[in-house]
Formats: sequence, structure tokens, C-alpha cells
Amino acid sequence: MSRVCEICGKGKMDGKTVSHANNKAPRKYNVNLQCTEIDGKKVKACTKCIKTAKNK
Repeated sequence: MSRVCEICGKGKMDGKTVSHANNKAPRKYNVNLQCTEIDGKKVKACTKCIKTAKNK
């Protein structure tokens, strides 16, 4: 199952991990997904979308 927000479509991001010696190695940043219920149906949503849905 993919790590993509069902509301906004946000997914994995690429980047680099940087050591103290300034060595750079590729890495992936995953989205903070939570299984939650929004408007009566269960969705996998990122925390930013959950926070926005609570305010509305």
C-alpha cells in the first residue's frame, strides 16, 4: 500500500542525509500518515489535512 495522503496527494520526498563530516547520502522522507475518520469515512490522511479538517 502506498504512502500517499488520500486528501491532498502528498507522498514521499527525496533528500540527503548529511553527516558531521559533510558526507551526503540519499534518503527518503515519508509522510506522517494516520488512519482516521473524516466526514464519516476512514481515510489515510497526513497530519496537516487532519488538523485542517478539525478546524472546519
